[in-house]
Amino acid sequence: MALFSAPHRSLFLCGALAAIATMAWWWMVHFSAAPPALSVVPSQAHGWLMLYGIFPFFMSGFILTAGPKWLAVPPPRPPRWLAVVALMAAGLLTVLAGTRLSAPVVLAGMALYTLGFAGLTLIWFDRIRASRAPDRLHAWMVLCAFVLGVIGLLCGLAWIAAGDARLWLATRSLALWGFLLPVFLTVCHRMVPFFTGNVLQPYTVWRPRWLLFAMLAGSALHGLTELTGVTSFPVDVAAALLQWYVCWRWQVWRTFRVPLLGMLHAAFLWCAIAFSLYALQSGLALAGIWVGGYAPLHAMTAGFFATMLLGFATRVTLGHSGRPLQVGRVLILVYLGMHLVALSRVLSDFLPAARGPLQMAAAIGWLLVLAVWAWKVVPIYLKRRADGQPG
Repeated sequence: MALFSAPHRSLFLCGALAAIATMAWWWMVHFSAAPPALSVVPSQAHGWLMLYGIFPFFMSGFILTAGPKWLAVPPPRPPRWLAVVALMAAGLLTVLAGTRLSAPVVLAGMALYTLGFAGLTLIWFDRIRASRAPDRLHAWMVLCAFVLGVIGLLCGLAWIAAGDARLWLATRSLALWGFLLPVFLTVCHRMVPFFTGNVLQPYTVWRPRWLLFAMLAGSALHGLTELTGVTSFPVDVAAALLQWYVCWRWQVWRTFRVPLLGMLHAAFLWCAIAFSLYALQSGLALAGIWVGGYAPLHAMTAGFFATMLLGFATRVTLGHSGRPLQVGRVLILVYLGMHLVALSRVLSDFLPAARGPLQMAAAIGWLLVLAVWAWKVVPIYLKRRADGQPG
């Protein structure tokens, strides 16, 4: 069956459905006239669902499909990654149902999801161990991030079991700064200059090793300041300057004439914007001025993560289905729509008078963007490759 012929097919499908289901849940909880009673704190459940319930499906599909090519090893056997998909999907559905039923049901769902994600981590470790490729740096960095993701999930289990908000903060910090951002930065460091060098000529591919370590250090140090309560201002300033410098060295302004390439570079701009907002917020906080709320967080998640996700997922979907690497008008509009979603959510924390309408627009936008994207790409996952090749 075509859906099971490559990991990205089933995992991207689960990711799209998970994103729609999660945002529909948040709409019901946050915006309905009669919000339902929940077994866990709604904002904390929302954080876990958005960080763990959506992005890992897509990044797992990408890593298990493209990663073996990095390592020059065969892809994992289908029964292994299908078991991972089944456990993670069942766990997510159980968590969603458990928020309406009871905390023990949420705990059971998180346990299933954690078991599935731990299985994914072991699969990736097995592929690295089987490889004799001379350069496995990016693969190892992804594995380290996955391990921190597992630890974050274990903290999540302890959070539900104990009801301790400090464990929730550890879960969020590990998910964001130890797991998700490092994976996105590692994949961008490896792939964005590579894709750009294949398209733009002349172009000098620039991705020194020190850059990867510096970007990962910025993520780790911000996470540590968040956990320890120390100001993140110096880290944020340094990280923001570094990300803007990367955008310049990668020549973002040259990429927009090739839409599929420009999508990746425009998404990366959000990382620089997010760290700039963190620097602004943490700097003003030193003077006792509190502004921005969750704007930096949503610039990173809805801005960088979500737009980069659409860019990479679209490229992988087209490239690994034997189709031309060209996006039509609908997919371009969908991608631009996600930028508007991120902008609406970020502005809502700076414009108190318009906060409600802007947040509602962002939630509706999430649903529409992911629904239309799924409508365009899901049929591809159900068909064999257009070029007749396996995968």
